Amino acid sequence: MSYDDLVARLADGLDPVRVGAFPDGSVDDYYRLRDGESTVTSREAFAAGLTAGRDSFTLDHVVTDAGGQSVNAARQAAALGDDVTLAGHLDHPIFEFAFETVSMGSPARVRVCLFDADDVMLVEESDDLSSWSFADLETALDVDDFLERDALCCVNWASMPGLGPTLGDIAARDPDGGVFCVDPGPLSTAQAGDLLDALTRLDGVYDVVLSVNDDEARRLADAAGNGESAATDADALDGVRAAAGATGVVVHGEDAAVAATPSGRVRVPTLDVSRALTETGAGDRFSAGLARSLAAGWDWPLAVAMGNACAAYYVSGNGTGSATDLQAHVDAHRP
Repeated sequence: MSYDDLVARLADGLDPVRVGAFPDGSVDDYYRLRDGESTVTSREAFAAGLTAGRDSFTLDHVVTDAGGQSVNAARQAAALGDDVTLAGHLDHPIFEFAFETVSMGSPARVRVCLFDADDVMLVEESDDLSSWSFADLETALDVDDFLERDALCCVNWASMPGLGPTLGDIAARDPDGGVFCVDPGPLSTAQAGDLLDALTRLDGVYDVVLSVNDDEARRLADAAGNGESAATDADALDGVRAAAGATGVVVHGEDAAVAATPSGRVRVPTLDVSRALTETGAGDRFSAGLARSLAAGWDWPLAVAMGNACAAYYVSGNGTGSATDLQAHVDAHRP
């Protein structure tokens, strides 16, 4: 059982790896949505209120936190003791961390409406994010050193138009690459096809790993010619893996994480935990746990279990877990 092995590995302590994360960043404000005196607890209830003619709702502020997919991934890797460099859009005092950061401009502003499931995010993009390019990364840091970190988390393709050309720029530098984990965010159908095409440029440069949720997997499967209805089917995931020239494709779903890998299909059930405040950011922590574990030489079942553990710990309301935190949590909740 992968979780038994994970508890033992965490008890032994983790050897740190060098992790990089880029290129987004956001300031996230979390709210409860209220309709008069009643809290709106679901998308369906919100839609029902709109359909009934309700045109005014109240936002009750809960908390403000540093966000963005790269920020969340970097925080997770740092919590596990890794050597982390975050290159993001961090021009705001909320982005103060104990690990290395470089900023490439202003972050997005995100308002998260908290529901019992499936939060809704209202995003105000920044001009710096929409105009970002590889040149900004080159200006911010020693790009050759950054590109040769053991694991890179490259995120938010859906909101970063500059990432397409950037993958070509990265490949042209021919780095001695490790794991290149791509968590693309909420892809459109057109973006899914563009992403698959762009990732082929990294074939032979990195061990490319796609880390996606169910919706993103369906769009990628459709773009690869396998049909949306078979998003986590083994043939569909193998089709996505082939179309991207990727080493692996991992779908972190509600009941299990499923991976298409060079040695076959891997399925690791999720840990059964109760959701606390939000699930927003859990997938990014999954990607960080997965990427750093593969970079450390772990086998696929163990690395996928690590991703599940990072996500479950966060969903349960405990924040971003250290190795010690995760050991106790997995020990208590493993199937």
